[in-house]
This record gives sequence, structure tokens and C-alpha cells, in this order.
Amino acid sequence: MTNKPRVLKHSIFGVLALAVAALDFTIGTKHMITAGIIALTASAYSFTKANSLRKAPNDKENRP
Repeated sequence: MTNKPRVLKHSIFGVLALAVAALDFTIGTKHMITAGIIALTASAYSFTKANSLRKAPNDKENRP
């Protein structure tokens, strides 16, 4: 198995953004709920990007 640093980066960012979103929703003010929605969107994007990078063929496998 090869390491894919971009997958790791997006996975870590996704978890952190999800934690921030949970904290924002817990606080519950109007501005924090808006920030939570933005953080939740960033988390979903990051997890989706990590998943697509995970499924992408490895650059070394394509070389002759």
C-alpha cells in the first residue's frame, strides 16, 4: 500500500472541520449556526475529495 499524503491531509481537515461544526451547533447562536453550516460543508467537501483521491489510480502504477 502506498502513502497518499493528500488523502491524509483531506481526511484530517475533514475531521477537524466536523469537530468545529459540532462545536458551533452546540453554541447555537445565529452566527455560530451559520459558521457551523460552513464548517459542515467544508468537512463534506474534504471527505469527498479524500474519497476520490483514494479511488484514483496511483501515479506510479501508470508508469511503464
